Amino acid sequence: MLRFSIKESLYKAIHPLLCRPQYVGFQEAQVQPLADGSAAVTLQLKDNLQADIDRVTAHWQKLGDFFITTASIQLVDGVSCVEGPDGTAIFEL
Repeated sequence: MLRFSIKESLYKAIHPLLCRPQYVGFQEAQVQPLADGSAAVTLQLKDNLQADIDRVTAHWQKLGDFFITTASIQLVDGVSCVEGPDGTAIFEL
């Protein structure tokens, strides 16, 4: 359940930056929760879009019977995302 929650946080952080009409697929991210409350993240996004992501952070904490998870994404400096006319992602420098 922890990995699922971390992935959901990650997807919610990534999706608005990708500007693509479909959601990030379940197989496009690998997460490994670490004992210090962080998580190792490996991205294999369609169209190699992870090349435009500079930093990914993910954290978790157990609170009673629940997990609280967070994720943040930072794009490479100078890269911004706009949606193309056909709904595909276009990164501008």
